[in-house]
Formats: sequence, structure tokens, C-alpha cells
Amino acid sequence: MSLAGRPLLHLPSPLPLDVTPSRTTPQADLYHSTALIDRVTLISICLRRPAHVPRAYQIFRALLDEAAAGGPVPDADVWGHVIRGVAELGRHTDGVADAAEASPHVKSHAWAARAAKLVGEWEELHGADPGVRPVLERGGAAVYRGFFAGSVLGVKGAGVAVEAAAPLVPYLRDGWVGAPTLVDGLREAELPAAYDALSEIAKVHAIGDLGDQVDALRGEEKAKREAVAREVVEAVNPVMESRKLRKLSAQQDGEQAPTERFAISNLRTALESISGAQLAYNRQTKLEAAAYDAARKELEHAAALLHAVGDGSAGDAAALQRRQLQAWMHEWLGALTARLRADISAMGERVRSAPEAGQFDADAPKWKATSTIKESTLELYLGLLPADKLALITILELMRMVGAGGITDGMKILRGCTAVGRAVENEYRADTIRNVAGADSSEWLATIDPQTQKPSRMLISTVWSRLGKQLKDREGSEAYEDLKAVWTPPWTQQAQVAVGSYLISSLLEVAKVQRSVTGPEGETVTEEQPAFAHAYEYVRGKKLGIIRLNPVVAARLANDAIGPVIQPKHLPMLVPPKVWSAHDDGGYLHNRLSIMRFKQSQEQRQWLRAASDRGDLEPVFHGLDVLSSTPWAINRRVFDIVLQAWNSGDAIADIPASEANSTVVFPVKPDASDHDPRRRAVYIDEFKMATQQARKNHAERCKYNYMLEIARAYLHDTFYIPHNMDFRGRAYPIPPHLSPVGDDLCRGLLTFGVKKPLGKQGLKWLRIHLANVYGYDKASFEERARFAVDHEADVFDAADDPLGGRRWWLQAEDPWQCLAACVDLAAALRAPDPEAYESSLPVHQDGTCNGMQHYAALGGDVRGAKAVNLENGDRPADIYTGVADLVNAAIAKDKQDGVPLALMLKEPLGRKVVKQTVMTTVYGVTFIGARDQIARQLTARGDVGGEHLFHVSAYIAKKVLGCIGDLFSGARAIQDWLTISARLIARSVPAERVDESVRPLESGAGPGARTKNRAARTRLLRELMTSVIWTTPLGLPVVQPYRKLVKKQVMTALQTVYIHDPNANAEVSPQKQATAFPPNFIHSLDATHMLLTAVECRNHKVTFASVHDSYWTHASTVDTMATHIRDCFIKLHSQDLVGGLRDEFLHRYGNNGIPIENAKSISRSAAKRKAANAQMSFLGDAVEADAEAEVEAATAAAGNTDPFSTSLSTDDAVDAALDADADPEGADATPTLMAESDIPVASAPVEVIGGQKFVRFRDVLPPAPAKGQFDVSRIKDSAYFFS
Repeated sequence: MSLAGRPLLHLPSPLPLDVTPSRTTPQADLYHSTALIDRVTLISICLRRPAHVPRAYQIFRALLDEAAAGGPVPDADVWGHVIRGVAELGRHTDGVADAAEASPHVKSHAWAARAAKLVGEWEELHGADPGVRPVLERGGAAVYRGFFAGSVLGVKGAGVAVEAAAPLVPYLRDGWVGAPTLVDGLREAELPAAYDALSEIAKVHAIGDLGDQVDALRGEEKAKREAVAREVVEAVNPVMESRKLRKLSAQQDGEQAPTERFAISNLRTALESISGAQLAYNRQTKLEAAAYDAARKELEHAAALLHAVGDGSAGDAAALQRRQLQAWMHEWLGALTARLRADISAMGERVRSAPEAGQFDADAPKWKATSTIKESTLELYLGLLPADKLALITILELMRMVGAGGITDGMKILRGCTAVGRAVENEYRADTIRNVAGADSSEWLATIDPQTQKPSRMLISTVWSRLGKQLKDREGSEAYEDLKAVWTPPWTQQAQVAVGSYLISSLLEVAKVQRSVTGPEGETVTEEQPAFAHAYEYVRGKKLGIIRLNPVVAARLANDAIGPVIQPKHLPMLVPPKVWSAHDDGGYLHNRLSIMRFKQSQEQRQWLRAASDRGDLEPVFHGLDVLSSTPWAINRRVFDIVLQAWNSGDAIADIPASEANSTVVFPVKPDASDHDPRRRAVYIDEFKMATQQARKNHAERCKYNYMLEIARAYLHDTFYIPHNMDFRGRAYPIPPHLSPVGDDLCRGLLTFGVKKPLGKQGLKWLRIHLANVYGYDKASFEERARFAVDHEADVFDAADDPLGGRRWWLQAEDPWQCLAACVDLAAALRAPDPEAYESSLPVHQDGTCNGMQHYAALGGDVRGAKAVNLENGDRPADIYTGVADLVNAAIAKDKQDGVPLALMLKEPLGRKVVKQTVMTTVYGVTFIGARDQIARQLTARGDVGGEHLFHVSAYIAKKVLGCIGDLFSGARAIQDWLTISARLIARSVPAERVDESVRPLESGAGPGARTKNRAARTRLLRELMTSVIWTTPLGLPVVQPYRKLVKKQVMTALQTVYIHDPNANAEVSPQKQATAFPPNFIHSLDATHMLLTAVECRNHKVTFASVHDSYWTHASTVDTMATHIRDCFIKLHSQDLVGGLRDEFLHRYGNNGIPIENAKSISRSAAKRKAANAQMSFLGDAVEADAEAEVEAATAAAGNTDPFSTSLSTDDAVDAALDADADPEGADATPTLMAESDIPVASAPVEVIGGQKFVRFRDVLPPAPAKGQFDVSRIKDSAYFFS
């Protein structure tokens, strides 16, 4: 099978965990180990200080030696940063003092030669002759930029820069490398020196083009600084801290004025970056930096509040609510800071005085169950931040985690260590933005004491406090390059646990509290006790380490709130985002992000990288670029109305009232003399409800406050919203705030950044859009347009006096979007020529249960196609109403037959009862899930008693699922085929590993080695490494990431812990692979359809935006977009998608071996379900019985002494029982229980290998289901396909 004439991309499956790949195997280059990631991380850490650059070089050399032997080649970004660090050591005449201390025999010229040699090695490794032609591919520009910056910047003396840059001169003369390449990403302060150096090189070597480039760059920088007049916009009244948080300390008298929430003031500071007079590009650069800086300031704010309380000042009580707890935490902060300073200093002395101190360790950290991390490595991690910052992070994070984890039971050690380690990593990354290794070496050197050549805490604090201002003054900083995942990779969990456990262990030793108790004779006894205790408890027979709070601390913490460590915030962009050109290159200008969102899956990452490198993702890039390049603006009229309503403090639409105007009524507390327990119980219940409502309102105000602040900052700009995608190809905005996927208010505030005349059709679509957002969307287009005409008086009233008039728009389903439509429609109708009115309002076209639309097209279901508007009709078909009508008809028949459960239903079921079940059918909803959904709706209706609710909801669920099966018989067959295909794939062994799979386990390799089960005594179960992988029509490889968790025992400063290593190759989870495949496949198709439509719209100059199956454009281009929607859907489904998928599976997995017992088990299960379901129309008693059988199987398996049993049903049940907390997105934990196609096991050739019988995947994969009679081209005539 091929894609657009190209062969399928194929990568080998990961090797089992206990198999070490040789350097020549493809897995060695694809699936990097934790050790490799640790070494790249250590390189980035070492390059932060010149004294550690030699160690970084040695680690890098070890990586290059492995690359020469067939191992992976480090990415260009790693090369560039190492070369810059090495070159900086070589640009001084007598060597650098720091370098001399680490390696006194090495002179600067040797380091300069090493930097030049590394450049040559980069070229040689990529097939070029060193010094002849540069290798700019694969990000190679970073290599030459690093050499230029490290060799030239900061040198003194005439001609020195020219001499230092000599290796680059041939490339500059021949035009291979230009000035823009070498200065891209340099700090603003470095640009003058870079321009001077390049000008000198151009003059000495007579390179005229280079001189012209430098002059052009200098002129461009000057031209960009233009003043932009900005009008003053009324400020958004911020949400104030709650009254409880505004209480003064005991030293103050009187009432304290309300204080603005710090999160809002901090956001305003970050948004000041876009209110300057610079060009949009420079303002965007500053904005990206400020967004990360804002995250740091939230943490620093908490520190300032702690210190304010500790030194007895007036203090803002918003950080911590209880003064005693504040005092304790302040004491712990001082004690822990002193402890860490002393311990880290002593650790450094021991490392430097060790006999092997002059030899640099190039090996990765060893994570063992018997020993902790080496001090030489731990010191590097702990040296990333000052001791006071480490102490603060440890205290805040641990208190937050203990509070969130439950005070009585304590917190698991692993959870706390990981959280603290991750918080330190986050702070290190934020610090890297402002102090990049190499790029900011002058600032880092400012923290080095000239006498000791070690970081001075006082100097660090000084530099720390002034960096915020310096960062705002930067424009194109190389700092942002450090966000690249390879250059500063996420710390492994082992590293996080090692750092976190050391810090927590130190805190446990120094944190003390005074605890007082009253003795039997009334005397008070006070003693000092540890604030935290490290203890163990047994959970399900396993010994777990936990951290418990001292009871007096727990009592204080029970009602206090500790602020979490805030992650960096992404904001909309002021310039069009970078087009996606690679899997990790696109979107923001400097903040490097991946095009795909996934959770630590090396397999997904490598498939994505391979597809990107091969050029397969170009269609996906183009589609995402369309979404990212759509210009947006703030709807000023709507914003002004929202702002007026907000500042009034009154509740309106979804915005709750402010605290001052709150209508939440707290009950009156009963008098102390009232001992009636019932009145007290009622009071407690009412108080809890009122408190919950008040907290909810406050949280909602905070959310809207944040949104309005962002909108206010962008009032005068056209902005852009960069997009990336999930692993199935579904597009998502990267900024979490102010995007089309937001709520009604968010969408009401957004409008397109360009306007287009309405035209005759545009006016009609504007009216239809008004009806849609009002909620009148089940009528015909003519009726919807008439609805808007009939309500023109309300439209004008809403536009003219939205807050003081009749407020008709507030009755809408989406009130703020309705208001935006009213404003735009009123302006159009009042224009001299309504058709010439220029509108920027997005008009939506939504699919009808889009997942079912794809299933109906795949299966060729005639009835199903009609139900979801693939077939034309006089008015839109409503599948939910259609299913409800079928269910009501079936219930009516049962009533005539006297069925007791049917007689309990007095009123017909409405569409709302069945909607969620119908909608989630495409996502593999189970019978149990459907029963629970319907039970919730029946509870809301209130016409079924609680004692009958379970049975009635189960009865209705059977009817609903049966009716859906009747409507979508073809879809049902396809869903079953997808499920069974995934089961076979997940139970297969890669062809090249079949021989290995029958080898016996090594002695003592596991419990299975002692069982009587042949498969359990071989490697068979460990070789089930095959994920379900398919290619979308746009060339995106979709890799399902569902694998079993592998835990590793690691010694920490507190105890040994078991951690999950995401870089360890684990067997797949067959149950999850099968359950998730049908919904994931459909999601990949709807994503493909959307991206195809986006590209078509751009090709025809139609503005396009999308929220999954809701497509937006201008009113004037709705008809054009509608044509493209239909054409792309027809083009997509005119292909034999299921047949093509089967061909791909045969090509990819055809030779995989499946143990015959597994294949027979799948076949028997399919046959039983098919027979049972044939008697129940679709799903019925057999489904419920099957679900109960799986629960029983799980229970039995839990006590099974043979943990390596190969029974498919048992394994799947155990997976469902034990992995219920790790459901795949969009799928239930229980397998889809539907009739499955028969598997041709009996006729399949059997191969006996090592005593084990196998069948090949190609021989047992069922044929694709036959397609129904519906002609997909008829969609072109369906007016309501998307409406």
C-alpha cells in the first residue's frame, strides 16, 4: 500500500524491556534510553557555568563516540550550544580562570581548536567534506551560529574577531552562510558587537554582499522602532481578594482596602509588553518572554508574602491565611535555606577534593535500588538555583501536595518527591529563559565571586532581582532556543525523584513546631516536634512510604490554601505564527513547541519525527497553518458592553455577581442554647451549599477577569492563534485563553481581523446565524431567517441598549454570541446598502453528530445517512429526536404487551434523555455507560422512583442502543471490525521477533518461569510490543500509545521508591489498544476532513476557523465554504478507507505471528457475542451478562496464582480492572461489547516454532465489512449536512 504514490512509512516496534539493542539496530537510534536523556540534560546544566564546560565537552564527546559506532547523532541545537560554550573558553589569550581551575593544563587555543573541530565533525557526520560546504540541513544553522557567537562576541583587539571567525570566511564569501543566519536569536545587547565583527570581516576579506547584509539589518532594526498612538481604554475592575483573605495582622487597626488579585496584576505586567511603540514582531518577542516571566513572578510573590509575614511587617494576608502557619513556614524557610547552603557547599568541597576530581564523568547517572545518585551529579542539579529558592519551592510544593493529598492519610513519598523535583525543574527552565547557558554567560559570570570562583548567594540574589527588567528589554534572544525539547529535555522521573527526595529529606530534618497539650491536672506541656514524619503503611499488601503532618500542622492546614507552582502561559500572537516546517518548528517565534501533543511516548515522537523528515506531513502542516494564520480581533462593541456589565458587579448571562453584589445568602447560625440537632444539621447543610456557591462564583469571576484582561490588552491589534494537534490529528489552539474553543463569552468577544461585504447571501446567513446561536437551530433555513426578521425589534434593542433595554438576547442559548450577532445585524440593516456592509463576525456551520456522519459514510448506511443529514431533506434531521421517536415507539409496543418496566414510564422520552448516549456511541460507549447516562437524565426528569431507576435506565439503554444499531448497521459492522483488528494486532509478535518469543525465560526471570503454562515459561508475553498504527489520508501516522506501565525501584534520600520510566519499552495493553481504536480512527477522519477543508478554503481566499466539527467563516463566504465542506467530505469518503486500512494492516503486520490460542480465544469471543446479539437486535441482555462475566473474570484473575496466563478474556478483564484509572482519551475502560466478525482461524495455516503454534496476521484478519447502498456523492445536495 502507498500514500499518494509513496511507500508506507515503517518503523520497527520497540524491543522488549529486557533486550538491549545493538548499535546497528534501528531501535537504538529511535528509542532513546533514560541514560541518554540524562546525559543531554547534564550537558545543558554544565554549560551554564564556564567551570563545568569541560565536563559538558567530555559528555558530548562520549555521545559522538557512540554516534560514530552507530548510535544516535545529537541534534544540531545540542551541537550549537556545546560549540558555543567550548569556543567561549578559547577566545581569551591566557585561558579562562574558571576553565583553568577545572583543567589548568589546557590553554585557550586548544579550546578554540576543539570548537572548530566540532564544526568539522558535524559536517563529516552528515556526509560533507569539512571546510568545503556547510551543512545547514537538520537545523545546522545553529552549529555555525554557536561557533560565531562563541568565537567572536566579547573579544577585544583589532583583527581578533576576523582571526577567530576564520573557519567561517569561505562560507561567508561563497554565500552559503549570511549575516541573518549568524545573528538570528542573539540578544539585543550582543547585536552591535556582532554587526561590528561581520562588518570587519566583510572589509578585510572584501565580501561586499556581507557588508550589504549587515547594513540592511542595522537599518531594519532602526526602522522597526515606530511610535503607535494608543487611546486610553477603561480599566477592567479586577476581582479582589476575598474578605477572609484581606484580614489584617494583629498589629494593624481599622479596615484594609480591598486588594487586587496578584494573578491579575501579574498578567497586566506581562501584557505591558504589547502596549509599547515597537513593531509587532519585536512586541511578540517580548510577549513570549514576559509570558514565561509571569509564571516565575507568581512564585516570587508567594515568597515575598512569606517574608513579609516573617519579619513582622504589616503583611498582605493573601498568601497564607493563618498567622501561626505563616510563622512556622517562615521559620522552616530560614532553617532549610541555611541547611541547604551548608550541605551543598560541603558537597562541592567533597567533589572537588576527591581523588578523581580532575577526571570528568561522561557516564549517565546510575539509578539503582541499592545506592543513591552520585554527589558529583546531584551537586550539578542542586546548583541550578539558589538555596533560598530551592527551600521555598520545597516548602510550598510539599505543603500544597500534602494538603491536596488528604491530611489524615498523608502523602505518598513518590508523589511528593516527583512534585518537588518537577517544580525545581520548572523553575530552572524559567531561569534558563533569562540566563541561557553561553548566551547569558556574562550575566552568569556576574554571580561568580572572583576570589572563590564559586557562585555567591548575595550576587545571585542581586542578579536575580534585576533580570526581570533586562528580560523585558530583550528582543531576539537565544534564550528561547533552550525551550527546544532536545536541548533542554524534560528531566527523567529518576532525576526529579533524586532531587525532590534530597530536598524533602532536608526539610524533614529541620522543620520543627512547638506542640502544646494540656496535662491531666490542667498544666500545659510544650515540646518541640518534627513538623513532618516519614512513615510506612500497607496498601493492598504493599508497603508504601508516606509523609504525615504533625497533628498541629494538619489542624492549621485543613482550612488554608497554598498556591500551586504556576506553569507558563501562552498568549495569542501579534504576528502571523511561524509556518510549520517540521514536527518541532512552527507556531511561536521563539518558544519551541511540538506540533503534536502527547504524553512522554517515544514511539509517537519517533514516528512523528520520521514522517516529518520524510516530508509526509506537508498536508498537515498546510492545514494547521491555515488555522494559525487566521487573523482575529476583539469585538470592541461586545467588549465595551461586557466591561460595563462587569464593572457594575451585577450578574449577567454566565458571569456571576461580584462579591459586593452577591445574592448568595448564608443561613443564620443557630443560637448556642439551641440544642436541636435537626436545626443544626439543616444549618450545616445550608451553610455548605452557600459556601460552595460563593466559591464557585468567585472562581468564575476570576476566570472571566483573566479573559477580559487579555482581551483588553489586544483591543488595538489584529492577533493570531497558533495551533497544534493531538496524536490523532485533531487541531487545538495553543493559547488556553481567548480562543475559539472557549466558552460563550470568549466566542462573543472574538471576531475576524478582516472584514468582508455581506452581499445578498451574507445577509441571509447573518440572520440564520442569529437564529442558531439563539437556539432556534432545528428549523429550516427559511424559518431561521424569518425568525431573525420577526425579532428585528429585539435585535435593534439589543444593539442599542443591551443592558437597559428588553434584554431579549439574554434568553438565548449562547447569549454573548447572540449579542454579537445582534450588533452586527443591526449595523448591517441600518447601513445605506446592507449588502455592502462589511462584516467580520464569524458565522458557524456545524456538523450533525459528526462522528456518526463518518460512520454512516463508511458503512453506506441509507437510514443512518438520512438521520445525520448526509441525505437531503426539507428540514434538518435530528438524530437525537429520531432515536427518541424509535425508542418511544418500541416502549409503546411494550406497554401494549404489558411489560412492567415500560409501564413505569408515564411520559414519552425527549431527545435530551437519549442525546448523550447517541453522541457517545461513536466513542465506544458501553451498555453500562449508556445506562448511567440515561439514569442521570431520568433523575433530572423526576418521574422514575429511585428504587426503580436502575432497572428502568437499563431497559431504556437497551432500547436506545438497539435503535442505533438498526439505524447504523453498517457502522456497527465497521466498529466491530476495527475492534477485532486491534485485538489481533495487539496480540501479535513482530515477524523478526517470533523466533525469540519462544525461547525460554532465563532462570529466575519471573514467576512465569516456574509455571506449567508453556507460553508463560517462554518470552512470548514479553514480545507483545506491537501498537496499532495507521496512516491518515493526509499522511499523519497515528500511533496508539497504550502500553502497560513498567515500574523501576530507585533508591532516594528517603527510601527506595518505584517509579514509572516512560522511556522504558513496555508491552502494549491489548484491552486499551482495542477499546480506543474505533473512536481514535473516527477522530482521525474528522480531523482529516477539517484540514482538507481548511486548505481548500485558503486556496479560494475564504477565511476559515474551526472548532473540531464547527467550521467558521464570514457570512459572505458561507456558501463557498459549504461547497468545500461537502466536496472534501465526498473526496475523503470516495476512497475505500476501510479497505485501504486493511491493506495497510496487512502491509505493516502481515507477517506478525499470533499464538493460535490467542487467535482462537478472540474468535470464540466474537462468535458468542454475534450469536447473542443476533437475538437482541443489537445490545441487550447478552451485553449485560457479558459485562458481568468480565467482572467475574477480573475477580478470578486477581486471585490467580499464574500471573502470566495467556487467556485473552482474563487478560482483558484484568486490564480493565487494574488500569481503569488510565483510560484512553475518548474511550471507556470496558471493551466495546458488540458483535464481531468471524476470524478465519480454522482455515489459517499453522506454523510450529519452538513447540508453540502460530498463525500469521495476514491469514486471520477478517475481510472488511461490505458497504451499504448509500452514495456519498449525494451529500453535495444535502443542505443541512453542515448547518
